[in-house]
Amino acid sequence: MKLPSLERLTDEALFAARRFPLVIVCGLIAAVAGILLVDAGESEELYLRVLYAASLGLPLFVGLELVAERHGWRGGGRIAALAAGVALLLAIYLLRPGWSDDVALGRYFQLWLGFHLFVAVGPYLGADEQNGFWQYNMSLFLRFLVATLFAAVLFFGLSVALLAIDNLFGLEVDGEWYGRLWFTVAFVFHPWFFLGGVPVDLPALESRRLYPHALKVFAQYILAPIVSLYLVILTTYLGKVLLTQEWPSGWIGWLVSSVAVAGILSLLLLQPIEEQEENRWVRTYARWFWVALIPSIGMLLAAIWKRIDQYGITERRYYLVVLSFWLAGIALFYIARRRGSIKVIPATLALIAFVTLAGPWGAYAVSERSQVDRLQEILERNGMLVEGRISASPAEPTFEDRREISAVVRYLVRTHGVESIEPWFEPGLTHADTVRTDPGRVMEGDIETRTEAIVTRMGAGYVSRWAGATGENYNLHVADTSEPLRVSGNDWAISDWRAWDTRSDSLRIEGRSYELAWDAAAGRISLADDAGTLVSASLATAVEAARAFRSDSSAAHGIPARILTVEARGDRAWLTVYLRRVSGSGEGIESFTADLFFTLDPPPEFEPHSPDTTDAASSPALEGET
Repeated sequence: MKLPSLERLTDEALFAARRFPLVIVCGLIAAVAGILLVDAGESEELYLRVLYAASLGLPLFVGLELVAERHGWRGGGRIAALAAGVALLLAIYLLRPGWSDDVALGRYFQLWLGFHLFVAVGPYLGADEQNGFWQYNMSLFLRFLVATLFAAVLFFGLSVALLAIDNLFGLEVDGEWYGRLWFTVAFVFHPWFFLGGVPVDLPALESRRLYPHALKVFAQYILAPIVSLYLVILTTYLGKVLLTQEWPSGWIGWLVSSVAVAGILSLLLLQPIEEQEENRWVRTYARWFWVALIPSIGMLLAAIWKRIDQYGITERRYYLVVLSFWLAGIALFYIARRRGSIKVIPATLALIAFVTLAGPWGAYAVSERSQVDRLQEILERNGMLVEGRISASPAEPTFEDRREISAVVRYLVRTHGVESIEPWFEPGLTHADTVRTDPGRVMEGDIETRTEAIVTRMGAGYVSRWAGATGENYNLHVADTSEPLRVSGNDWAISDWRAWDTRSDSLRIEGRSYELAWDAAAGRISLADDAGTLVSASLATAVEAARAFRSDSSAAHGIPARILTVEARGDRAWLTVYLRRVSGSGEGIESFTADLFFTLDPPPEFEPHSPDTTDAASSPALEGET
């Protein structure tokens, strides 16, 4: 295969820049913002806003330019379309500070998806060119894959070059340079190379009959059979639900969504060959795919409704409901119209992404109202909200209600702010919510602090996100603000000892050999010499006490160190274990990190200091075993 000349590559790059000038500008702005963001300091928020808006400009201006080309917009029409795009990005840049990080991330994904779908379908709206539409999107997809591969190789190769300069020549290369390199490749090289392969004569694609054989093999012999298998599984599971009268599992949402995406992808890939005589089975497969999907969509809606009835609407549940109804509508459309246009799928999905972005019907406003209404109902039921004002509760709410109150307030603090509930408080929330940040922004470390302050002001006992947690898996860590621990009576220390499964270390102390070992099956740390075991300590009781503490208390920042402490005494050694982090399941401890303190050949008249055992929750954790 003849490789393109440097002159040809240069001509393609210049042509792409003339054809999509604002796309190249957005890429350069995004790259510069990303490069500055690597070591931004106090200007981090500014660069994030610029990167946020400029990166969305890449697909937006590709779509606008292609639509202008396809419809022959010249001069004023093209300039007006591009000016509208610039105004939209400017509005996004100005509005971004008023959004929380969660809302900003959600809206970014919606806009990113909507703009990319606009690129896919925009130039073919109003054009009856099914084959041209498919050929156009296949060209974009393949070019994107090639651009991604080339960008990855370029980034990896240049990163290795920087590493070689650092190691071979002794020239220190800061780690920030790798980040700067990534932003340059991702926002300059990748889009510029991609734009060089965007088809120019779109009407001519209708007569092209290119269909890669590998694509047919993948769609016909891999994707379609897998989709059929999972549809059988879903239909069988529906039968089980009807027979046992058990509510559908929450996991059903992931399975139905995955099957729907894979099935739609297989139909889109097979669409160009469905008219061929040897591939008439594609029509039968498509029709029965949509028919078989309807019951699964019903199960999905039932499972979602159960969660909404219990815990109200959140953004994720909102989108699951909307996409489920969209999926049902698409299925009914293709069942009724066997030859329905495949443009309906990306066009309607883009419409949903834009319509649900904002407004009182949007995901964020609906979710906030639902959670505020849910909080109001719980407070009124407990006599804590009377005539729209927070009031002293005649009795302490149940643990379940306190946990739900804390969960809703935490959601509002993180996602929407507390302005919607501020009128409940007299004289407002400022005196209680003392760590308020700029509008829309909430520091991760302040979420629990703000939530606890607001819930306490309501008169309900605050419950952390971990309190009352059920399930076999656990991950415990010592609080960052742990009190100092005494280590008197110990001669030796091993810091940050990490173990998982089984671990054994050989120690050499004052000319004598010892073995420090962790037995995962027994849940014990032991210290031994040539004569046998000197001392061993079981960690199980400490872990049980820590899990009980987390379930029964409102601590949100870790476990007190005194609870995750084990002391064991033997005739020839003493061992104190300060667990810093431990994780596992009902089957036992899987891994942990600990500081170990021990003494060898202790004098009989000396008693080591025992950690404080006054805390009822920690008492069992301090019982060592010899």
